[in-house]
Amino acid sequence: MTLTTLPGGSPVPPERESANSRVSALNAELRVALTELARTPRLLVACDYDGTLAPITGDIWSAWLLPEAVTGLRSVASLPETTAAVISGRALRELALMSRLPAEVHLVGSHGSEFDIDFLHGLDEQARALHRRLLSWLRRLASDAPGVTLEVKPASVAVHVRRAEPAVAARALDKARSGPGR
Repeated sequence: MTLTTLPGGSPVPPERESANSRVSALNAELRVALTELARTPRLLVACDYDGTLAPITGDIWSAWLLPEAVTGLRSVASLPETTAAVISGRALRELALMSRLPAEVHLVGSHGSEFDIDFLHGLDEQARALHRRLLSWLRRLASDAPGVTLEVKPASVAVHVRRAEPAVAARALDKARSGPGR
């Protein structure tokens, strides 16, 4: 039987020993994954914004990128044959404003319907008219629901209920699903 010891010769408690073996297994898996990544001829590193690179907040306009995230993305974007991207449900314009990332980090907004500034495609008149009707309907809904806010995007409108009381949030979402969500 092999006894694992801590620095200084103390025996490792059984509960820590199993944690150490899980970490060792993870480290081995991580090493294999990193080795595979290093052999990839072209690599895309894509991250979500809210909850990944920036904290989830009650106010979506206060969710700024964590400084470590900016440093990491810039480092990844500078690697040869590597593309860095941030993908978000936020509109592309707001994503660019909130992230303030350098041009070498690609931005993808509105859940994939907006790609950087060069790839922005406009809506046809029928879709713009639908967007206006949707926005009008949802503004009426939000005006009667304290804490419910709207995020207007080029091709959609997001209904945020994080700051609403649970009963108000549930009613607002139910109305949105049974109204324009149909």
